[in-house]
Amino acid sequence: MPRPARACRPIRLLLAALACALVCLMAPLASAAGGRFAGADEAWSQGELEKAQKLYEQALAAGGLEPKEVVIAYSRIGTVKAALKDSKGALSAFRTAATIDPAFKLPADSGPIAKKLYAQAHAEAAAQGEKLSVAISAPDNTPAKQPFTLEVSIPGGFAVLVAEVAVTIEDPVTHKKWEKKKPAEPSLSFEFPKAAAVPGARLKVTARAVDGEKNAWALAETAIKVDGTRSVASMDDGEVSPFEDDKPKKKEDKGGGFFAGPLPWIIGGALLVGGVVVFAVTRPSGDVTVGAPSWQ
Repeated sequence: MPRPARACRPIRLLLAALACALVCLMAPLASAAGGRFAGADEAWSQGELEKAQKLYEQALAAGGLEPKEVVIAYSRIGTVKAALKDSKGALSAFRTAATIDPAFKLPADSGPIAKKLYAQAHAEAAAQGEKLSVAISAPDNTPAKQPFTLEVSIPGGFAVLVAEVAVTIEDPVTHKKWEKKKPAEPSLSFEFPKAAAVPGARLKVTARAVDGEKNAWALAETAIKVDGTRSVASMDDGEVSPFEDDKPKKKEDKGGGFFAGPLPWIIGGALLVGGVVVFAVTRPSGDVTVGAPSWQ
């Protein structure tokens, strides 16, 4: 009679093969947005500007871009639109880029129309006094094998510009991840399970404010040291074990909210601050290409 260990070996090999096949199938999906963005960059560098514009729009629609990539995409989309005499579309794209990074640079060799619209978007962003950002409030240390809570905040009035906030915790040793998501609000609490508090781990915490296509408009990172000593048993094969996300809930009107923040009155893109009318962004509507905010 064969020993149990040998009997289990074919099963383990089969499971390993299935896991490898799954990774191979998922990899093209995970890199789709990155591939489109790289293709757009290549087209841009070769001077194929209209092709680059379409590829940047596709990359934004696919989602999963980081803030710097989103800024590059919108700034170059705006530049092409300005060259095509689409001033409204160009200004919309520049305003989006300025919301994410008020100091973003205009692409080299941009035409006079793009430069004028860029200056307008830049001035409007500067007039707001703040910018979209994410802050994480987390303990430096947390007890092992105990649930813990993180607080995430966005400057008042800016939460309306993004769809949701996603917080990911990763154990760098095992690469296990736990993720929670909630509709964007100025202040949010995220509770993570005791399984995430691995003894002796130094957990990496990342919070992202994302648009409707999961492109990050702002992010923040920190680390949490878990008390205790890591055991050999906790250092498994490193498979990812995501925690069940919070199901998105409809936002409740708690009174005040956005209209009580630093951007109190926004009507058709016009912002009234201290009696002075400037322009500001509004949450992207469902009928706007690649998720760009709509300005009147």
